[in-house]
Amino acid sequence: MDGRPEIYLAGPEVFLPDPWARAAEMKAVCARLGAVGWFPMDNQGDVADADPDVMAAKICAADEALVARCDAIVANMSPFRGPSMDAGTCYEMGLAKGLGKLVVGWTEDRRLWREKVALVSPLVAEGEGFRDAEGMLCRDFGLVDNLMMVKGAHGVFACFEDAVRFVVGRLGR
Repeated sequence: MDGRPEIYLAGPEVFLPDPWARAAEMKAVCARLGAVGWFPMDNQGDVADADPDVMAAKICAADEALVARCDAIVANMSPFRGPSMDAGTCYEMGLAKGLGKLVVGWTEDRRLWREKVALVSPLVAEGEGFRDAEGMLCRDFGLVDNLMMVKGAHGVFACFEDAVRFVVGRLGR
């Protein structure tokens, strides 16, 4: 575009009743801080299809192409439909990481991962972590989400604006 870092804005905001309003707010923050924000739906103009499987494939391909085009990803890691972040956002973060992009997360929910997991399954302390009701280990690293998501990112910030500011500081041209 014009030398400003281009950022893919990942997260469950696409499921809001009015995702375009939230997209406009996020893009305005990016612009004010010296970046260009791209919302997943910006690249989905030609995805409609009568066949749901075909449409799903088109949405996936469009989002992957937009991630590949951008310099960085800023991902909303807030819990979504469970103790962890949106699964599609996880995928996009991994894709961006694999493509060598700057991967940054944000969440206003600063509770520890184990505290969030405990809301859906009682945890019992054992050795280096906790066991849930099914006997599965939940390691306590003092992180806000799964260790692969937190440590796979270049940073996880407490708000969207701080995450964008970090990207601009690293990639600003």
